Amino acid sequence: MARVPQVIVVDPDRESSAEIQKTLNMLGFAVIASAGYGVEAFTLAFQLRPDLILMRIEEPLVRPVQTLSRLNDGMPDLPIVVFSTEANIRLVRQSMVSGASDYLVEPLNPQELESSIVRVLEKKEREGMRRRGELEDPIPQGTIITVFGAKGGIGKTTISSNLAVALASEAHQTVALVDMDTRFGDVAITMDIPVERSIADLARNLDNVDRNSLKEYLVQHESGVRILPAPTRPSDWRNLTARHIRDVVDVLAQTHDFVILDTPGTFNEIVAAAIEVGTLILLVTTLDMASIKDTVLALEMLHERFGNDEERIKVVLNRAGVDTGVREKDVERTLDAPLWWKIPQDNEVVKAAQLGRPIVMSRPNSKVSVEIREIARALAGIRNRAKGQKGGGTGFGKLLRPLFRKSA
Repeated sequence: MARVPQVIVVDPDRESSAEIQKTLNMLGFAVIASAGYGVEAFTLAFQLRPDLILMRIEEPLVRPVQTLSRLNDGMPDLPIVVFSTEANIRLVRQSMVSGASDYLVEPLNPQELESSIVRVLEKKEREGMRRRGELEDPIPQGTIITVFGAKGGIGKTTISSNLAVALASEAHQTVALVDMDTRFGDVAITMDIPVERSIADLARNLDNVDRNSLKEYLVQHESGVRILPAPTRPSDWRNLTARHIRDVVDVLAQTHDFVILDTPGTFNEIVAAAIEVGTLILLVTTLDMASIKDTVLALEMLHERFGNDEERIKVVLNRAGVDTGVREKDVERTLDAPLWWKIPQDNEVVKAAQLGRPIVMSRPNSKVSVEIREIARALAGIRNRAKGQKGGGTGFGKLLRPLFRKSA
């Protein structure tokens, strides 16, 4: 967007409209007009041709929905962001069917409002460029899950490997598991696989790799998961850069439904790249004070560097139920973030790792296995079973992005 986006505010409440115009001006948008519903809104939009319309929609729906539909019919390329004091599904659905590009709930948070407008305008711009043939054809892209934690020994590799197996077996997805632990790299041991080639080998030869030759660098696990091990010599990481990581993950995401990145308990250029490319970040913590303290710092770092995206960054409590004197609700209060999922403590997890057989395979009915399979089902978008709702997880519904956003 080279120039300042021009906006028309459609809100019959004059006082509300004036406040919204002030907010938009403060955010750097140019409000070129305001209007009520009906003829006035359509006439101004048709004459002025704004970049976007910000429109209130409230009960009763007859006039706002009529206005929204007419605007969308007459100017289908004009994006319309609607907002309301109501957050019910019927209103959201009616707005979307009538042509809304996004739905916000009052009170409008300036940051949320700005983010919505920018995303909607960028989407419209891409649509126009694609119609004009200015963009390359889209390529397939799987979901990249970065499993991250601020310290070692909290179960990141266990979660990564078991989640990969659960996605392959429970959700019947194609899964690549990448060991990005620059210090130890334990995925090969926990999955009991040989290491002949590693992520370092793939990165060095990436220019000569295609869909078929890519398989030569991946170890096929009996579960169906394809594994890209870490180098056996830590010194091999020295020649890898953030760009190598992004390129490797990109080619894997083009050929797999899910790519799971197992990262070390530290933060460096490699880990930063793994977080940057992640569709979803699973931030793992436990109930011990050191882990909680480090997770607080990790959240601050993630928010500062990658934005405060609650839908992208999910906190996972591992070894829930262990008596450390710290309560789960205290963890949420300290982190100022909800615990998206809770994986219970189970001593059999360590035994399974030592045998090189993930617990979702060796003890499929254990509480840990049940929870990890439910996480896999959630990530794959599979409807939860009624019997599964009694587990210790926070429920897969919390993963799905809401149809509307509620401003803080």
